[in-house]
Amino acid sequence: MTTTQAIDANTSEQELLLHLYERVLSGEMQTFASLTEYVGKLPDSKKLRKCLFKSFELQRKIYWGIFKELTPKAFPLLWQEMVIADRKFTFGGDLKRLMSIPEIYLGLIDIHGYTKYCQDKKRNMSMVDLLDRMIYEDVTAISADSGVITKRAQGDEILVIGASASDVMKAVMQIMDYFNTQGRSFRNTILSRKLPGTVLPKFQISAGISGGQKFTPLVVTRDGDISGDIVNTAARLQTKANRISPNSNRIMITNHVFQKFVSWQKENEDDYFSRVDFFNVGTVEFKGVTLVVYDLIFLPEESRRLELREKMEVLYQNLNKKNWKTGVFESALDVAAGSLKNMIEKGCRDSSAGRILEERCKGLLELIKSALKLFNAMYYEAAISTLSQIVDELIQIKQIDRIVIEYLQLIQKNYLEINKAYTDILDEEVEIRLNDLYGPKEKTNYLLLKKHQNMYSTIQSSTRLKLNNRKKLWHRITDDIGSELNINLQSFK
Repeated sequence: MTTTQAIDANTSEQELLLHLYERVLSGEMQTFASLTEYVGKLPDSKKLRKCLFKSFELQRKIYWGIFKELTPKAFPLLWQEMVIADRKFTFGGDLKRLMSIPEIYLGLIDIHGYTKYCQDKKRNMSMVDLLDRMIYEDVTAISADSGVITKRAQGDEILVIGASASDVMKAVMQIMDYFNTQGRSFRNTILSRKLPGTVLPKFQISAGISGGQKFTPLVVTRDGDISGDIVNTAARLQTKANRISPNSNRIMITNHVFQKFVSWQKENEDDYFSRVDFFNVGTVEFKGVTLVVYDLIFLPEESRRLELREKMEVLYQNLNKKNWKTGVFESALDVAAGSLKNMIEKGCRDSSAGRILEERCKGLLELIKSALKLFNAMYYEAAISTLSQIVDELIQIKQIDRIVIEYLQLIQKNYLEINKAYTDILDEEVEIRLNDLYGPKEKTNYLLLKKHQNMYSTIQSSTRLKLNNRKKLWHRITDDIGSELNINLQSFK
């Protein structure tokens, strides 16, 4: 059947709509461009526009996947970025399937405790269904209110996509608030009223937000799904956030998202964002790709983390400069001391366990002072040994920020490597200068003890201290070894 035989100007509205519907449903017309081409010989009319509008709606529902609700009226910014709009029939258009879109942002959210909740409630499917409707209905409404589209990726994962860093951040934070509130209220609607007397537990989330890069490709598949670096980065950030904070809220964003938000905030005001600040996490490595990442700090409950921000920035600067001679060691201990002081100031002494923790923190602060004193006295081996002791004990304190712990562990590992190379050089120097360091009798004792390894290790350490070029050797080693050392947090995905 040809176009002219199938439809003409006299075809009724109902027949025209049915005709177009059949071709959309059959897969013959999956794009708006194919629709407009098909009816191209028909005169423009109210009837034609109405049929095209309804046929386009059907196309979106079937072929646009995550973007099936995307319209210029409901999501104007996202429509502008994601759709090649028809110049004549502006209500319709086709998705940009493969191109670099700088103003696209994507967040991936994971709900902590979702799987356990479903397992615990397997005999009460109405409660599982309630949580399911919260994700499908309420989360969709919350996101749409911020101009953001959502999709349930799998299980408890929620994907959000928008055309503004602030829109996606706000949507993610509102979803977090929603799951953190037992009333589950949004715009005066409480979903739990559908099941009187039921109260769901509070759920925490972890999330990663990426996007805003000019040359990052976003692929929209034929079934309306999305893939590309923007998706991978958000997923890896979410995994990182979940690993650091498996039982509490954490939202991590890329530097591009942070910079875009800061630029937006200079020209816009939104009281909702007055409750957050940002914490530079440093460089995170994603399978060979490194990105600067920021943590959202939720005020006022996490405000004390801000007191570490300046200390962490100093640490990052020393790491970037590869200042292993002194700067990294001193700034790492400064961060550790700051973390301990924050805990003491938070009021550890409120319980017997708290008082024990406070004493433990004070003991570690003294150990930090000891490590710095040893380091400044050029007793580098003992200082690094003390650093290892400090880090090992800090790991056991759950209240210490896990980002801080990760950095201290990596720094400890690198200093142990430096120390191994340093002591090897010292021992070579000792053998060369043994006659200068000891008299004949002492030299004989030294060589005798060397045969007995345990006793030798003691005299070996004391002999190293006799060398007067220790600082010069330390600087040489840190220049040689330190230039090859990097500190990047790993995403492990």
